[in-house]
Parts: sequence; C-alpha cells; structure tokens
Amino acid sequence: VAKSGYKLNICHEYVNRGDRWMQDELEFGYIDSPHHRFPVVLDSPRDGELANFPYDELLGPDFGYVTRVALDEHVSSLDSFGNLEVSPPVTVNGKKYPLGRIIIGVAFPTATKGRNMTKVVQDFLWAQKVQEPIALFSDWLLVGHVDEFMTFVPAPDRKGFRLLLASPDAGYKLFRGLQNSGHGQATLFDGLTNAEQITLDEILEDEKLQAENNYVQSCIDWNRDVLKRELGLDDEDIIDLPILFKLVEDENEYRAVAYYPDMVNMIVLGKNLGIPKPFGPKVNGRCALEAEMCSLMKGLGLNCTFIDDYSSYHQLLGEVHCGSNVRREPFEFKWWNLEM
Repeated sequence: VAKSGYKLNICHEYVNRGDRWMQDELEFGYIDSPHHRFPVVLDSPRDGELANFPYDELLGPDFGYVTRVALDEHVSSLDSFGNLEVSPPVTVNGKKYPLGRIIIGVAFPTATKGRNMTKVVQDFLWAQKVQEPIALFSDWLLVGHVDEFMTFVPAPDRKGFRLLLASPDAGYKLFRGLQNSGHGQATLFDGLTNAEQITLDEILEDEKLQAENNYVQSCIDWNRDVLKRELGLDDEDIIDLPILFKLVEDENEYRAVAYYPDMVNMIVLGKNLGIPKPFGPKVNGRCALEAEMCSLMKGLGLNCTFIDDYSSYHQLLGEVHCGSNVRREPFEFKWWNLEM
C-alpha cells in the first residue's frame, strides 16, 4: 500500500472483534447524480462480528449505507462479498458496459440443490441495470467465492486489462517441467512449521490429487467460457495462474479449497499486486511459483509483492483479498448517459 502511495486504514481487533474477513462483510460503491456524488457501503447479509462496522464506522453525512435483509432466506457463504466482484469496462458484441459488469457466484444452473446468493441481494444487483450481472458457478468451492479463482489486473494493451484465472493445468505443467529438469525433490511449504513439507515428486505421483484437480479445472473452464462470452474476451485476454486445489468433505459433498496459498486472491493497487505467498518448491534458491507469477506479470508492467498469509488466512480458507477492501476512484462515465 505504501509503495502505491495510498492510505491504509487498519480495522483493529477491538472494532472487528476477531472477524478478519473485511472483504466478505462489505463492498464499496458510489451513488452518482448530476448534482452530487458520494461513496456508499453495501453491507452483506453475512453479519459476522464485523456486522456493525459498516453502519458504525463508515456511514456519515457524505458516506451512504445500503443493505438487504434476508428475512425468509437461508444466508450461506455465497452471500459474503468475496463472491461479488465487478469487471473493468467492456464492449460485448457492440454493446457497451462503460461501468463494467457485476460478477457473482451461484450454484450450477441445472443443479437441483446447492448454495446460492440470497434472492434479496441478487434482486438488488440486477436492479442496477447499468452493470448487468454475470452469474458464475462457484458452489464447487468449499467457501464458494468467485475471488478464489479469478481477478482482473490492468494491462497496457488490448482491452486495458487481463483476466487472471486459477489453473490446475498450469500448475501441473509447471511442476512437471521442474521435475523433468531434475528438481523433483524440491519441497513445497519449506520453512513453515505448521505445514507438512511435500516434494514435487510426491505431488505428481498422487493420482487422487490429479483427479481432483481435473474436476476443478473443468469447473473453472466452464466459468472461463461464460466470462469469454459475457465480457467479449479472447484467450489472449486471459492469463492462467499455476494454482492447485484439493477436495474436502462438506455435508456429504466434496468441495474444493486451495492446496497452497491461492495467488489469484490478491489485492490490486494500480500496478502493484499484493499476492499470497505460495510457498512453492525452491529452484536455485527461489520459489518457482513466485518466479512464474512475476514472469507472467512483468510483461504487463506489474510489480508483485508476496505476503505471508499462511497462518492468518490460508489455513482459515481465505487469503489476503478476503481480509482487505479497497475504495476505488469512481468512473468518469455518468450512468445516465448510457443507452439502455
């Protein structure tokens, strides 16, 4: 944050009461009219120990507050706002979205059961109209948030951004390449006292883990196709990040969590990225996952800072994006000038 020149506000424990999931409790937006514009906080129905924070700490004469109360609906993890993102401005088949498009995660479209974002929140988001929502399939994840497998970063060319997607295939390709180069005994989680170290050879021999990641890749590929269609993207607009997952049992179903810190769950501050430190295999003294990430981002002129969140977030099934929130500059475009 300091490198980017922005102001960092820390929500201390006496305020958050032990609830570290700042991204999940709220989302920042703004209200705009010809005579006035001011920021607004959208308070999620999740209501953990941070429940009073948006109302008590943010609401003011020049700071609005909006919430939607789910009276008759079950509130699930999908109602947390790590499951609510917005794309950069796009043009899709000639239709312009100068304010981007809202992105949420839900159950698979044809599923007879599964978790969804509550109807009151979805209705509110669809009613915005100018940022017409895109519904992705996120119920395959244990936590179930879209920020666990995707984000956007600025780019100097093409559409002005890249979509970053978690990719088990990219992870296995990187690891097999390292194994073929003689680094099969390099270990993941090196230096962590609260994680069992494992070699590349052991990971690549694990057929069960490979099968689980094949399933995860199929889920991400389904979302990739939706995002390409709904955001008007080509494959060149997408970068695959080497991230593996594993399946864990959840209420008689198996859902996915990140195998090592999930690098796509990052903070984007202009050209500076705050990325979960993945603790990958070290090759020539350097983490191969960090090196790959830096290589992928360097071409876009982006700087990578790796943040150790293993104990503070990763082991609790989140990463740095889940524990932070960014107030962004409003768009210059005025929504009332949009041809609906």
